[in-house]
Amino acid sequence: MSNPNLKPSLRAPVIAVIPSASQSVGTATITGSVDMGLFINVMAVATVGAFGTDATATMKFEQSTLDDFSDAKDIVGRTAIDLAEDLPGVINLKANDLDTSNGFRYVRPVITVGTAAVLVGAAVLGFDAKDQPADPLTGTIVD
Repeated sequence: MSNPNLKPSLRAPVIAVIPSASQSVGTATITGSVDMGLFINVMAVATVGAFGTDATATMKFEQSTLDDFSDAKDIVGRTAIDLAEDLPGVINLKANDLDTSNGFRYVRPVITVGTAAVLVGAAVLGFDAKDQPADPLTGTIVD
């Protein structure tokens, strides 16, 4: 359970990012690994801007037993979402969605661009940290 006495930036810290940029066709853009052993829930939020003509883009989570994702695989039952121009895309993920019986504990969102360039980025927020407050990425946090 979140501690309401903590600032929102500590209750739901940004723990990984895909910097916003124009991504070309066929690009699979990823964040660093997120250790689900530290959080009960995470949320990936894609920030989507301009699409090239007839562009498409999707976002999904991958899971891995290793933080380098050398054994990455899709999460069973979780399909990629289609992203839309000038609208956010959001995926919620619970730790118990992972294949934990086979040791999968790391996740990362993957944004894939098809047919034309897309201006896109993403942030991953961690919720319900097992040890509070959770450590956010280094960045600007204003009280």
